[in-house]
Amino acid sequence: MGDTHSRIMAAAAKKQLAPLGFRQQGRSRLWFADRGSWLNVVEFTPSRWSKSVSLMNAAHWLWIGAGFMSLNEAVPSQLHVEFETEEQFEGAAREIAQAAQINACLMDERFPSFQAIAEFVIERAESSPERLGLSWWGYEAGVAAGLLGRVDESSRFLRGLTDDRVVSRAANLLPLIGRLDAFSSAVNINVAEERARLKLVALEPPAF
Repeated sequence: MGDTHSRIMAAAAKKQLAPLGFRQQGRSRLWFADRGSWLNVVEFTPSRWSKSVSLMNAAHWLWIGAGFMSLNEAVPSQLHVEFETEEQFEGAAREIAQAAQINACLMDERFPSFQAIAEFVIERAESSPERLGLSWWGYEAGVAAGLLGRVDESSRFLRGLTDDRVVSRAANLLPLIGRLDAFSSAVNINVAEERARLKLVALEPPAF
């Protein structure tokens, strides 16, 4: 986005999201709030073809160790605003930032605990198209099941992966399935590395 409407959008986002613990990632269009083992994420997505912005609310699981800001559960909005004048866009930015705040609160309500997150990702993988279950969704479910001590499910998900992006990640965890302390320690390393990459304070005690 151009400087003017980037500035307007950032100001509106800060007013609505900062009270919820959100901070802007650098000077980007992305904001996130630290929830320990995951991040509540808001993205004000610019268009390549016009001076406009759309809204995306999402969750980023720190515990999968993606190494990038993966949007592991994303909820796009129908809101899309065009920049016409500064005065017009100030009102539009306020509207979309308010919607982002409401959606962010709903995301927190959906995932109040890791148990809730784990149940969600396991059910999602169980009912997913095969190609998704063999990739990131299956990997997330395998890790979550392992952290819950659900050995058979964790093994089934992690051994069934075929996507090269997650097979090697699963290989590091497979020998640890059923050894909850060791499995949790390995996942805590993922969390710690992701938090360090994002310049977040270290968790004490660890997430799992």
